[in-house]
Amino acid sequence: MWIKKSKWFLIITYFLVVLTACNNSDSVSENEENPSSLTLWAWPGFGLEELAAEYEEETGISINIQEAEYGDVHQNLITALASGSGAPDISAVDQGYLDQMKQNEDQFHNLFDFGGEELADVYLDAKWSQATNTEGDFLLGVPTDVGPMVMLYREDIFEEAGLPTNPDEVAAEIDTWEAYVEAGKQVRENTDAYMINRTSDIYVAILDQAEEQYFTTDEEFIGDKSTQSLRAWEVASHAVDISMNVERSTPEWGTALANGEIATVLLPPWMLQNVKNAAPDTAGKWNITFMPEGSGNFGGSFLTVPKQSDYPQAAYDFAKWVMAPEQQLRIFENGGPFPSTPSIYDEPAIQNLEDDFVNSDQLGILYAEAAEEIVAGYKGVHHDAVSSLFQDALVSIEDGSATPEQAWDNALQEAERQLSR
Repeated sequence: MWIKKSKWFLIITYFLVVLTACNNSDSVSENEENPSSLTLWAWPGFGLEELAAEYEEETGISINIQEAEYGDVHQNLITALASGSGAPDISAVDQGYLDQMKQNEDQFHNLFDFGGEELADVYLDAKWSQATNTEGDFLLGVPTDVGPMVMLYREDIFEEAGLPTNPDEVAAEIDTWEAYVEAGKQVRENTDAYMINRTSDIYVAILDQAEEQYFTTDEEFIGDKSTQSLRAWEVASHAVDISMNVERSTPEWGTALANGEIATVLLPPWMLQNVKNAAPDTAGKWNITFMPEGSGNFGGSFLTVPKQSDYPQAAYDFAKWVMAPEQQLRIFENGGPFPSTPSIYDEPAIQNLEDDFVNSDQLGILYAEAAEEIVAGYKGVHHDAVSSLFQDALVSIEDGSATPEQAWDNALQEAERQLSR
């Protein structure tokens, strides 16, 4: 969802993870006995409690939401699927686990069997592409939220550096990643700030803007030759001078934001609250515009229905209903994550989204446009494990323990070693 993946999650090879699908509250299946309750596993932040109570009132089916920490939900599901018992009727699954789940379709109900084809035009194309398999004949989960990326920047630091401060002018001048690095050098030369917290954030953002990244759809590793992989490394590995080398969402990151030592944050919607929490006294010093070369996606989940559920139609029915555009809008209006249903992007709650922390009345408009530019890049089963190797290699450059060439070779050799096991 919009919860940040922790470091340990990025370095493991994914197992199995699942969540549920959605349907109309008035369309419980006639082909199976209506359950009195359904169990749903999720981590905090989905904002489903009020809607679940409403659904029970309308259908008589109670939704037993069982929350645990992000990592625990996935690990508990993996254990339940492996043992053949204990899985819920519905489980939230983060996008990072999704391709691993697609390799184990037999553990899940194909939601096309329960009416899922009717959802094809409801969600962002990129989100729908993630939810289905390569052949397009298996729907693993109903999409929940999405995490479109934009660029948050300090107006005062940009002004001191001699850069434009108007959002449109910033987007026009910093329209490529090379231009972003050049602007970062200008920030370093003329202020006491760094452009970004760490080069790995640049790397991941660039990588995520292409369909082809580390793997083909046949799981062939192409990280040593794909255009986007090579370009992401080239730009990020030569951006050390503009990076502070602190990990995001750490106390050091928060202190740097509060002290005006970081000029930009590559920002999905949910991360704005992290910035506000870390640096409340910087309110009114930030503005927001498009990220170089489009958008990206950081966050988002799916509701899947494990094969162990005895009530797959009822599970799908609830998932479809609770993640329909109307309900996603209500979740968003209550402070929840950004919707993945573009039909509501013209609604006032999104178009008029504002936050006093940021000097912009275009927040929702920018995020809506960025959401529609998200590319459905193929991740592959081992994407995050491989990505963590290259991100760690970038840190080794920033630490001064390796040259860009040495770091690349080290990451590539370790990736090939792990993938050959």
